[in-house]
Amino acid sequence: MKPVGIFFVLLVLVIASANAATCADVATTTLPNNSDAVSTFECTPEQADAKPVCFVVAKVSDNQYLYQTIEDSVVINSATTKTVQIVGLHAKYSTVTGDSKVTSTFWPNASLLILDHSVRKGFLSGYDLQKSVSYSCK
Repeated sequence: MKPVGIFFVLLVLVIASANAATCADVATTTLPNNSDAVSTFECTPEQADAKPVCFVVAKVSDNQYLYQTIEDSVVINSATTKTVQIVGLHAKYSTVTGDSKVTSTFWPNASLLILDHSVRKGFLSGYDLQKSVSYSCK
């Protein structure tokens, strides 16, 4: 490959990485207008077949916070202060859409996020875990 061709490929890669949206950028598009992002975490999956996600905590009013898990600029899971479970040192919340449920469990002190994807077993039954993905967050 000619030096000009190599330079062009490198330039495209640099521009692409510079234009990559950060979690703070993504959060500005998913959070309500009246909110302020308190914490944003970029989470890298430990499994090769999973996509990176963002974990965002935003203050929406006095003593009211919004928690979001975002993948590809789409909120896949969210909760408010009223619906999130704070147990010990972690926050846990679930979102149900149809027969699917996504549960986020986040440990801020360990910078660890686990996303569980489940499907309803049957009418009036519980959920079967289909996939669990762990993420390292920073």
